[in-house]
Amino acid sequence: MTTPVATRAARPQRDLTTGSPGRHVLRLALPSAAETALTQVVTLIDIIWLGRLGGVALSAATLGYTLRLVLISPMMGLSVGGMALVARHLGARNRAGADHAVMQSLLLLVAFVLSLSIVGWLLAPTLLRWMGAEGALLSESVAYCRVVFAGLLFMEMLPTMNGVIRGAGHPEYTLRSNLVNVAVMAIAEPVLVLGLGPVPALGVAGAAWAVVLGSVAGVLVQLVILVRGSAGVAIHLSDARPDLGTMRRILRIAMPTALQRLSPNLANVVLLRIIAGLGTDVLGAYSVVSRLFGFLQCLSVGIGNAAATMMGQNLGAGKPERAERATTISMWSALGASLAAYGLLNLAAAPILGLLLEEPAVIAIAAQALLFTVLSGSGFGWLQVVGYALSGAGDAVSPMAVNMAALWLVQLPAAWALSGPLGLGAIGVWIGIALGYLAGATVITLQFRRGTWKTLTV
Repeated sequence: MTTPVATRAARPQRDLTTGSPGRHVLRLALPSAAETALTQVVTLIDIIWLGRLGGVALSAATLGYTLRLVLISPMMGLSVGGMALVARHLGARNRAGADHAVMQSLLLLVAFVLSLSIVGWLLAPTLLRWMGAEGALLSESVAYCRVVFAGLLFMEMLPTMNGVIRGAGHPEYTLRSNLVNVAVMAIAEPVLVLGLGPVPALGVAGAAWAVVLGSVAGVLVQLVILVRGSAGVAIHLSDARPDLGTMRRILRIAMPTALQRLSPNLANVVLLRIIAGLGTDVLGAYSVVSRLFGFLQCLSVGIGNAAATMMGQNLGAGKPERAERATTISMWSALGASLAAYGLLNLAAAPILGLLLEEPAVIAIAAQALLFTVLSGSGFGWLQVVGYALSGAGDAVSPMAVNMAALWLVQLPAAWALSGPLGLGAIGVWIGIALGYLAGATVITLQFRRGTWKTLTV
């Protein structure tokens, strides 16, 4: 029995090196933004169902999710590395090279996941104790983590392969796989968490199983797309032999990006310690505002992914001026979208916060924090878009350095100093967060304007 394999010409690639850059950015950004929004909606749904089980369940899932983010940081840049290399090959009209890069990205993913799954499974109890879990919280957190690390391959294959498909200029296909992922998870979570019909209630572990099952469903859709070559790139068994040269090219971009992703995860832990010292009301307000912030960032994420793809393909085609123009359009589009989104959020703050919170004191603090999201959200969006564009050009070091400096040299010290020694309390935290993102946006723009990315080789 033979397995049908897609030919390398199964589908013509989307040519982003001609035509209107603004129209291409819009076409690429919208499905990517919708995809990111779906992911954030899932986190909100997760809170709703686990909230019915009480504070321990919510805390256990939060600890497990945070531990997973820290441990998977070494491979969080694979999607960016694979995207950049695929986009470069396609921009140079090298479809075979792009397909080869897709398979090599997949092989790297499997190697990373197998190691991290074992580490997470074995060390989860110890690491969770270091994070402060004990008693019932510890046992629930361990149960959540064991399920997550057992299904880690599917959970990480979904975003990694979505990255390389976006590099081919077809984010509408990643939206399809994520729609399936979200639909399966949304249906499975209440059934598994609460126990409906013949299914027993699994509690926190049920929430983890829902995440894994959703990822499995999304990956199956991805595999169909990649085997058929529907998204402009395909996987071939002939490319499955490890190619150390290609892997090194992917990792050269991926590892700085991975460090960049690790930095905010660790910084968030420090920031939470600062906020917790201001009282439970402030911490509760921050938890809600940060989730709303994350949801609205889907706009800049979508535009950033579009900028990275446009950058990669146009540099591959030898058109740096067009790549620069596309990035500039993306930067100002992200700024406009952020100002509009956070402005509308503030106008509707009372009804939105009323749906999510009950305590008047917490609502008042959250409403105050939302005012500063107009600045912090705009700065973060601009920083993200320019950083993605530079990564798409093969310069992953500059975004990493700028992001780390903005967090550790500006945001955290400012938040601590303004909230504590200078006596501004919660307002000091919100100002510190905004200052960090605005400083990062300024520095990354200066680096982009230098233009050194135009001469990089990937």
